[in-house]
This record gives sequence, structure tokens and C-alpha cells, in this order.
Amino acid sequence: MAVLVLRPERAARRTVESLGAIGLDAIVSPVLAIEPLDGPIPQGAYDAVLATSANGLRKLKERPEIYELIRGPLMAVGDRTADAGREAGFTAIEVAEGDGRSLAAAVVARFRTPSRFLHAAGADRAFDLKAALEPHGHAVEVVELYRAAPASRLSPEAEDALRGGEATAVLHHSRRIAETFLSLAESAGLSDAVRAAPHAALALRVAEPLFAANCRTIAVAERPDEPALFDALTRLIGTGSQSGGERSK
Repeated sequence: MAVLVLRPERAARRTVESLGAIGLDAIVSPVLAIEPLDGPIPQGAYDAVLATSANGLRKLKERPEIYELIRGPLMAVGDRTADAGREAGFTAIEVAEGDGRSLAAAVVARFRTPSRFLHAAGADRAFDLKAALEPHGHAVEVVELYRAAPASRLSPEAEDALRGGEATAVLHHSRRIAETFLSLAESAGLSDAVRAAPHAALALRVAEPLFAANCRTIAVAERPDEPALFDALTRLIGTGSQSGGERSK
């Protein structure tokens, strides 16, 4: 029995290590691959860099503009993104509570006068940070630095685990991951197996495609971070039914 980890490869390795620390085996089947984009960075001064993912900062680190940008503050969506910011060279970092709305609120609270920001973003965004900040008089330059390309299929190990009912649970770190997983599973003829498998999702928005697919057992993290996701996972494994942040169908 093993937990299916669907994140892009680099992030999946960290998750596998964390699962091992709590005694859980894992099968890695990335359903998305991170690919760089060469979106131009508009010239001029910025009051801060806004980051909604670690991937955006890793790609920003490779740009020559990084040497000027790290002189200013970084507003990071969560702890992992803040860590990537430190690796990129930022020293003044403020960390939000793990989602786009909390990041927007943190920016509004800190910058009381109209300001100009660079949003280090991916091509697919769950939250429109620019739209949230513009009514407060802020200007946001959105630079798409990467995209998450869907895989062509699940790994053979993941397919075998689902087909044989050997998946302890399936972890979903984003809505796009959940949607892509469901599509790949359907293509492999595994929709019934997916509905029967337990699932743990980072947030209710992430879980919505799983509910729509009539998955029977879905645990939803109480906060949008991996420790809370693991809490939901361990409750799911320990009880096999609804409890706390868990929701079952």
C-alpha cells in the first residue's frame, strides 16, 4: 500500500521525503511538468515582488533582472515560496497564509499608498492577484515565467496501484493536479478505481473536481499547506470515514 503523489517531480521528491518521515510509502506519478516561459519583465522600479509559487521564483532567479529585484521586498504566498525566495537572494520577505487571498490581504495591509508590483507567476493561476489589488490603486505587472504541462499518462506503478486497490490515498496539491489526474485516469479506464480510492486535497477548491467525479472518500485540509494536508491524510487513513476536515460522499 502506498500514497500516490502527483506533484511535479521536484516538489514530489520533497513530499515523498515527508511521507517517509511519518512511515508512509509513496508512488510518484507527476501529472504536470514545469516548463519555463520567456515572458518579458517590464522595465522600471517595483515596490515589491509578489510570488504565488516557488516555481515562479526559481525561474525568476535565472533572469538577469533578479539582481535588482532582490534589493526590494518579497511578498510570498507561503513558507515554501518564501524558502525559494531566500534561495533566489531576497532578504526582506513577508509570508502570507498559503493562498492568493491571504497574499492580497497582506499586500493591502502593508502598502497603504498606490504601489507597483511584479507578480512572478505561472501561466495557470487559481487566483487573480492583479484584479484583487488594482481596486486599491496598485499596479501589478504579471510576468508568466513557467507553465505546468500535463503528462500523457499516469505512471505504470500508479495505474497498477489504482487497478489493484493498493493506493492508501491520492494526494492533490492543486485543482489543476486533481483535474489532470481525473482526465488521465479516465483515459486509462480507471475511473471506477479512482472513485473507490481515498483522496486528500489541499483545499475545498482543490477537492471540487473530485466531488464532481463522485469520488467516495475525500479529506480536505483545514489550511492550504502541506502539514495540514498530511493531517487530513493521517485522519483519512486512521478512520476511513468523515472526521474534522474530512468530507465523504
